[in-house]
Amino acid sequence: MDALDIIYIKQPLPKNIRGFYFTKLRRKIVVINEAYDEKQQVATAAHELGHCIIHPSINAIFLERNTFFISSRYENEANQFAVELLTYATDMTEYEGYTIEQIASALNIPEKLIKVRCCT
Repeated sequence: MDALDIIYIKQPLPKNIRGFYFTKLRRKIVVINEAYDEKQQVATAAHELGHCIIHPSINAIFLERNTFFISSRYENEANQFAVELLTYATDMTEYEGYTIEQIASALNIPEKLIKVRCCT
């Protein structure tokens, strides 16, 4: 993420947090839970990168905890960005007839993201 001037940090986080994005002193920072496997870390990094690029000024954690604003739209957009990034060089027609699980396994991408790609 150096080319985008984004600081990328892997560190221990609570089990229910895969990662998050925030800005500090105009620097974009992505933090990923190091306890997850590489596949999940890559998917989470792609998702958080989506927030950096699509929603640079949105603080979803603040919105969720302190307002009645529903952030699911932003999460869905970040998921869409992540799956497009992770599959941009993939001809998905090669996987016609495959199940979501088979595609996810073949591409080493979480099923949740494959569902976004195949079902939207």
